[in-house]
Amino acid sequence: MGTRVQIPAYTDRWMMGDRFGEIEKISTLRPKHAVRAALLTGASPYDREVAHVRLDKSRKLVRVILADCEVL
Repeated sequence: MGTRVQIPAYTDRWMMGDRFGEIEKISTLRPKHAVRAALLTGASPYDREVAHVRLDKSRKLVRVILADCEVL
């Protein structure tokens, strides 16, 4: 995909300064996991798309809710 994004501020990686990366893949959550994610992040339980983002500094792959990412 290659779209540059900033991950949400509620993640540990963002707090460590590793805030930007590229989307490698987009997947969907199962309904029961979407409800849990909605409770933890404030997202709608219908936002089931998850972005797999390869971070710039650490080169780690993190999964975050796509609606919470900011496109650069």
